[in-house]
Amino acid sequence: MIKKDTNTMVNLDVKGYLAKLIATENIIIQHNKVQTASFDVKNRVLTLPIFKEQKGDVYDMLIAHECAHALWTPYKKWEEIASDKELRAYVNVLEDTRIDKLIQKKYPGVVKNYQNGFDILDKKNFFGLVGKDVNKDLMLIDKINIRSKSLNRIPFIFAPDDKKWLAKVDAIKTFKDVVDLAKEMLDWQKDQVEQMKKLPDFDDHIIAKNYDLTDDEESDDDTESNAVQESDENSDSDDEKNDFNNFGDQKADDEKSSNQDGDSQQGEKSKEKGKEEASHYGPGAGGDFSEGKLLKAVTQDAFDDKHKQLLDDTIKGYVYGEMPKPNYKDGLITYQTFLKTFEKEKLDARIHYDVAKYDKWLQDAYKKFTRENKKTVSYLVKEFEMKKAATAYKRASTDKTGIIDPLKLPRYKHSDDIFKRLTIIPDGKNHGMMMLLDWSGSMSDCLKSTVNQLINLVEFVRRVNIPFEVYFFTSERKYFSDETGYDKSFIYKDGDWLFENFSLVNVASHKMTKRQLDLSMMYMFHMGDYYDSNYGRSYKDYDFDKPNGYGIPSRFSLGNTPLNESLIYLTDLLPKFKKKYGIEKMTLITLTDGGANGMRGAIKGAEDKPDWDKKKVFIMPNGKKLVKDSYGSGLTELILEYIGKQFDTNVIGFYILKRVRKWDLERYAEADDWAGREKEYLKMRKQMTRDKAVVVNKQGYNKYFLLDGKKMKVENFNLEEAKVKKGTTGELKRIFAGAMKNRLTSRVVLNKFIQEVA
Repeated sequence: MIKKDTNTMVNLDVKGYLAKLIATENIIIQHNKVQTASFDVKNRVLTLPIFKEQKGDVYDMLIAHECAHALWTPYKKWEEIASDKELRAYVNVLEDTRIDKLIQKKYPGVVKNYQNGFDILDKKNFFGLVGKDVNKDLMLIDKINIRSKSLNRIPFIFAPDDKKWLAKVDAIKTFKDVVDLAKEMLDWQKDQVEQMKKLPDFDDHIIAKNYDLTDDEESDDDTESNAVQESDENSDSDDEKNDFNNFGDQKADDEKSSNQDGDSQQGEKSKEKGKEEASHYGPGAGGDFSEGKLLKAVTQDAFDDKHKQLLDDTIKGYVYGEMPKPNYKDGLITYQTFLKTFEKEKLDARIHYDVAKYDKWLQDAYKKFTRENKKTVSYLVKEFEMKKAATAYKRASTDKTGIIDPLKLPRYKHSDDIFKRLTIIPDGKNHGMMMLLDWSGSMSDCLKSTVNQLINLVEFVRRVNIPFEVYFFTSERKYFSDETGYDKSFIYKDGDWLFENFSLVNVASHKMTKRQLDLSMMYMFHMGDYYDSNYGRSYKDYDFDKPNGYGIPSRFSLGNTPLNESLIYLTDLLPKFKKKYGIEKMTLITLTDGGANGMRGAIKGAEDKPDWDKKKVFIMPNGKKLVKDSYGSGLTELILEYIGKQFDTNVIGFYILKRVRKWDLERYAEADDWAGREKEYLKMRKQMTRDKAVVVNKQGYNKYFLLDGKKMKVENFNLEEAKVKKGTTGELKRIFAGAMKNRLTSRVVLNKFIQEVA
């Protein structure tokens, strides 16, 4: 049995729903191997780290915090100050205090998460407070940071002047208030440092050491080393995203110096560069602060260093991409174009072949085939209608009408059931069918029998008046584009997975006239016979009386297997079809003999970053994330699962086995022990022999049938040609019954379809 893929994303999606609820909008939630949570306020993408535990107060606190940024932090305003390193640090702290108050007021339930989350992290020294006197060892900005994150539960002692600043912090309403106060506080703090520098023991002062404000060379080297380390850690960050735990540090990546080779001369150049850049930071830049000594919030820096302990380093990360939109203009070939293409092929072939003579042979062969199948299809149509009627009668209900039945009046003394009754038989459900046929090179030796199965199915759904569409998919059109060079099967935007160009060819539809449908099926019959003559027919079975005619249009040649590409088209075509015709019971059939093509392994806009070692996340149109370890692996089943659940569709798969080997059946066994698997295999082998098909479990399908490719020939029966050993009635009955059974079972695709929809 093919089991569903289960991984971390299942739990992460639950948290994603929580984030959307808190943010009160359909923001995009992504989980990845990032250092801290961040929110891209421009594109509305919330990126959360992958933690070792995807639950608990710390995780919920981070989600609430980042959703608060999604709601209230303006992207454009942040961009205006993102390049100022000092101001950014102060804005980060003050903006956190503002939005945390707002989210706690809007959702009081998260207050407990904030309290417990801070206590958990503080006990693990995530804010670097162990060994520190919070009243003496921290600048005001860090006191404000801890005061806010602890929900005012740390016993700070604030001086009268500090309380004035706290009042200003508590009065913040808008992001503009945050920036204005950050500038004011930064200027004030620089003045305070300038005053401290006049002290004789400034280099030994605890504040100077905690904030790297001393002038000794050792401290400079340490600062420079830390800058290099930070630059390395953030070199892969996306410039479009703002990290709100270290607010916007990605924007400063280009400003950080690099000294990876350890060369001392390069180190001096980096220091000089740092001095030049520092002169541009903040309204208070100048004086001694042009020496490269930048003010910061050390409690936030400590958190950034320690939070790595929470991250799950066993997961290499995810690559997110969406499904592209179908380009029907270049990717979908209508049945009108299909018929016209064959007419052109016939015209071109008249130069070398007697097309009229071949057409006569083809028409006779096709009419003979349909005539031989007519009685069997008619029998199956009648059986289908009887099953529908029986099912409807079974669901019938009988109710009293309220009208007295005169025939029951004599019983009024003994029974109160004297009213007429009405039997209500509900209408049958409106069926609909779509089918995808594999048109790949590996189908060549069984294409004739497959097409014959298809013709029977099409005739059946036409007779019972079921809306239907039949497509085959081929990769070959990209080599034979009409005018524009390579055809483009999809309309891509940045962030879409890239797929192969292909064609989805509509060869049968309930919208076609009877003449068009017969002509299209005759061309399909021709193509099946063409490939059978070249690949599937032995010399002794070859029809030497068949005249030479036309071949196959180049754009309909056999190629590889763009099944996934076709299914992406159906995610749009199928719901439109279902809605247009009021389909209540929709059935999708796939008929293949192999797996789908792999993907290109790239995303539009980032083709040079394949990230082979990361898990691939396919974001479906409903926002559901489908995770796989490799490009294309299992994508077929995942898209089918989406189609089945999203559009209430019964998905049936037929898989043609060229040779029925033990492994082909045994791999679908569900038992864990050898004896159990062997028992299941023998049961499947017996069913395959009896019914020419066996049903197995496979992800994405409601029913998945394995077919014996060597026994797919559609059989008919002529009693006049039957060999009868005994001329008795019993013998004739036995022969007729066996022949009738073979006629039904040989139409395996049609037979199984009827069983599923009747």
